[in-house]
Amino acid sequence: MAPAPVGPKRGRDDVDGKQKKTVKETSTVHRPTSKPSVGAKRGRDDGDGKPKKTVIHRPPDEKLTDEQIHEYYRQFFGSQGFIVPDYGGRLCGGVGPYSVTDKYRQKLVKDMIQKSLRIYNRKNKVNFEFDKLVRVNAGAGAGLMFYITFNARSGDDAPQTFYSKVWKSFNGYIKVQFCVIGNAQEVGTSQDAGTSQDVGTSQA
Repeated sequence: MAPAPVGPKRGRDDVDGKQKKTVKETSTVHRPTSKPSVGAKRGRDDGDGKPKKTVIHRPPDEKLTDEQIHEYYRQFFGSQGFIVPDYGGRLCGGVGPYSVTDKYRQKLVKDMIQKSLRIYNRKNKVNFEFDKLVRVNAGAGAGLMFYITFNARSGDDAPQTFYSKVWKSFNGYIKVQFCVIGNAQEVGTSQDAGTSQDVGTSQA
């Protein structure tokens, strides 16, 4: 009796019945040998995909010359800190421009101006109201010392230029050293009733 055909069995040849190797057909997929660019990822290089350091190039601070230092002190003592060069803050203990760009600083300076005007108005029995900020300088000194130049007007009169020196401690304690009308060269020497002091805590 002839043996049953074994062709239908998986792994056997239909003709001779011998076991054969099963070869699986595969399709060739061409894959790129290099990785796709990952330059769009933060901190990675466009070429090799390896992490790289982010370097921010800033121009080095040039050392101030003797002439610049002399000019700073000339302006500082001539105006009591209300007019100083832009580089004043680079000096140790120096006074320089105070940027009033964010809301916190804007409110802080406004509060100090209102406090200064409140003192001036009370002492001189007048009613000046804030009109425009002109300039703010500041320097470190057990907190921050502010030198604020601003315009204020009383009624329909022309605006007057005020100079207010205000100290703020690190915990928000504010003290107005003086607030006067005049010019920068006379600031700090006035002994009129407008020079006064006030103590309070900033809510800014």
